[in-house]
Amino acid sequence: MNFISRLFHTFFSSDDNYNALYRFFDTSSSIMLLLDPESGEIINANEAASRYYGYPLEHLVGMSIATINTLPPERVKEERKRALMEERNYFNFKHQRANGEIRDVEVFSTPINLKERKVLFSIIHDITDRKQIEQELIQKSEDLATQETLFKQILDTSSVAIFLVDMTGHITQANQRMAEMFHYPNKEILQGKEYVELIHSSEKEIGRQKMLALLGSKIASVDLERIYRRSDGSSFWGRLTGKRFYDAKGVEIGLVGVIADIDDRKYIQQCEQHHKQILQMIANTSPLSTILHAMIGDIEAIHHHRIGCSIVLFDETNHKLTLGATSNALELLNSTIISAARNNDDFLTHLMHLSPQPHLFSSLNQEAWWYENIKCITLENAEHCWLNPVVSAFGKPLGLFIICSLQHQPLTLREMKLIEDEVQFIALAIEKSKSDAKLKLAASVFTYAKEGIIITDPYGTIIEANDAFVRTTGYPLSEIIGNNPRILKSGRQEMPFYTQMWQSILTAGNWQGEIWNRRKDGSIYAERLTISAIKDSEGEVQNFVALFTDITTMKEHEEELEHLAQHDALTSLPNRILLWDRLGQAIAEAQRYNAHLAVLYIDLDGFKEVNDTYGHNVGDELLIAVSKRITSLLRKNETIARLGGDEFVALLTDLKEPYECEPIVKRILQSMNEVIEIHGIDLSISASIGISFYPDDSLGAEELILHADKAMYYAKQSGKNCYAFFSHLDT
Repeated sequence: MNFISRLFHTFFSSDDNYNALYRFFDTSSSIMLLLDPESGEIINANEAASRYYGYPLEHLVGMSIATINTLPPERVKEERKRALMEERNYFNFKHQRANGEIRDVEVFSTPINLKERKVLFSIIHDITDRKQIEQELIQKSEDLATQETLFKQILDTSSVAIFLVDMTGHITQANQRMAEMFHYPNKEILQGKEYVELIHSSEKEIGRQKMLALLGSKIASVDLERIYRRSDGSSFWGRLTGKRFYDAKGVEIGLVGVIADIDDRKYIQQCEQHHKQILQMIANTSPLSTILHAMIGDIEAIHHHRIGCSIVLFDETNHKLTLGATSNALELLNSTIISAARNNDDFLTHLMHLSPQPHLFSSLNQEAWWYENIKCITLENAEHCWLNPVVSAFGKPLGLFIICSLQHQPLTLREMKLIEDEVQFIALAIEKSKSDAKLKLAASVFTYAKEGIIITDPYGTIIEANDAFVRTTGYPLSEIIGNNPRILKSGRQEMPFYTQMWQSILTAGNWQGEIWNRRKDGSIYAERLTISAIKDSEGEVQNFVALFTDITTMKEHEEELEHLAQHDALTSLPNRILLWDRLGQAIAEAQRYNAHLAVLYIDLDGFKEVNDTYGHNVGDELLIAVSKRITSLLRKNETIARLGGDEFVALLTDLKEPYECEPIVKRILQSMNEVIEIHGIDLSISASIGISFYPDDSLGAEELILHADKAMYYAKQSGKNCYAFFSHLDT
């Protein structure tokens, strides 16, 4: 993995976020190294470094920087430490190539975060030729008083600007390179000009003070980098070396200065610093507006406000444009484009379908859809104004990047290259911002959802749970994280239930159903549960997500409704519906095991008199008491049901012989003869019982009850407080 891949893999979770910069670092012409600050190991290097040092890339990566740096290893380690602590980030070293050649280099080294450690990101520039020239010039400048002819020859053949300044700060001599550097037709024009007039307005006063201090012997020399202004108004970075100048007699007559054009190096350095800052802001999830404003400000500063730029954004639905950030000079242009997009769908559609490359305004003016909407803006420098669409890694329109020369001059090649770089950074910032917003939304939904949510690793270990889960189960996060969800098992479901559930999850990817679990306090609760498998691009399960809703109250309500539908409201005994169901089951069991069952139809004697004498409330209490007495006499697998009024039906099952039921029947009659006290009133009743048998009297449930009812009437007519078998009736 190359450097930019490592860096972006560290910063971001999504591949889409760093694809835009992959090519920028990989194909950079600058020499770049990534160092371990402690060991000095070269962690990574780009192709430019491989070409420069003469080592294959796979050999260069893993080497110690001490192999290349000619300083003693201890000194090299000290300098790495200074760079790591940011005590110093700029160094001059001698580096040895693979062929043994020693070259002078300047190194800009700064710490960056890579995973859990800091590493040094270094950019190397070869300054061997410049150092050699500077050394030669210094040596030769000391002999200027006696070698004037040689001096002039050196001046005019030098690759750096050389000039003399008198005690008033005016230029007395300049070489041809200085005229070329400041875009003057010849060096004579420079003579007589005040030196500080060549300095950019932003640094002019500082430059004047430095010159006066040098002339006044307050400082011995100067060695600094500053911005200069050319005759056409453009700016560039120069490195000035200056010192006092003496005649042959040792009298100070002014200053001698050397200016090296470092604009290209400085530009690369500033752009790299700018990009590093933007990457850091993106990694720190700074607001998108903050990132875009920082980009505009950096671009203006790097180019000394020679160019202006702006960023406008498409909204999520691509229905309108909004302003992201802009230079002040382009505010009117931005508002016009945004307004046109809002009022003209055709204009917006054309913008969205522009090819992702720089488009010159003068070329766009040839298009009717553009010109008709933008013609109200007079752009005198339309020949030097560009628009570049910003698109995602998948080609979705994200916005527009506009860059214009503010000095009516064409953009340089490096400024055109800037458009490509900045567009990729803008796309990265937008997509990362959208990704962060989605993550925040997902986190908010996870935290505040009313449903309980847990996330497990592929092995079922819980790695995250939300507040609703904690509230429902009673388990705090500290106890649930690292555990398996099986600690919630209630025991109500058997192993086949879980086997089927996991088979569905692993084959279909999800499972839905109802399950009973146990809270920390031991109480059982019902939940409606959905489990989904989260897979990677290779189809491998990465996580399981379970979402559940507590439905205990609903289940209890369902059970209450079911109970009411199948039980008598007064006595809570099974009603006619449940009796019918149980009788059907009892018949099926008897048939399966060749057994007998008895149906007892019970009617209370004297109940009407109690009701009429003491009222329905007492009558109801009497029925409740009767139901409890009969229930206490039956076995657990037998049923007593109330059909209505004072009529009850009992099912006696698992009889080997039909008449085995007679002892129970007699106990029921005896129990009914015993006094029942209700609210201090002694009540005396009895019962008449009719009995039918399966399979002797009938094979059908309905006939069994009818036959028992008929036998009960016979018992009542026979004097009550007795029982009768249907099989004994004279039919």
